Amino acid sequence: MSTPVVTSTWAGTFDCGTCRRTRLMGDKFSKKAMERYRNGIPLKCTECVSAAEQAEREQAQARRNQKSSINERTDPNKEERRQCAGSCGKDLPQSSFNRNQWSKGDGKSRCCDCVELAVKEEATQQAKSKEDKIALAKQKVDEAEKSSDPVKILAAESMLAALQAEKVTGLNPVKLSSGRGRGRARGGGRR
Repeated sequence: MSTPVVTSTWAGTFDCGTCRRTRLMGDKFSKKAMERYRNGIPLKCTECVSAAEQAEREQAQARRNQKSSINERTDPNKEERRQCAGSCGKDLPQSSFNRNQWSKGDGKSRCCDCVELAVKEEATQQAKSKEDKIALAKQKVDEAEKSSDPVKILAAESMLAALQAEKVTGLNPVKLSSGRGRGRARGGGRR
């Protein structure tokens, strides 16, 4: 029986078409990007997507600043205001909201800063969640090995392997059903 390879750095087989980094794991790409990749569209890693989104937000902020400076020169009271429903809760002008958030209406709109903060928090939460799942699976493997029950050991190691494979490939594990096989014959009964 061979000993398992223990490593903290996995090398994947995916390449980013934008930044040209190679041998990336599947968790460096979004689920949508992996689906597109299977249809022949080049991959774009989450870091490149985040950088493009950040550049777009900066351009939008520059346009808003330019628009607000034009509005201030004409009539500062002309621009409609709304209270942010996000964490800041400030009373802000329309130029502080993106079009999507402004269209949600009063009491539901979040300013651009609150939206950006929420996006960052969600990304860190997802990364932490994945790492927590792997750490929990490793603990279960240790507990199963202490019990020396082969069924528990196999189940715990299978779960850990599935989580690590998901991290490397970007594919979710498929659970096979415990059904009765392929079903009945086409004729509907015995012949």
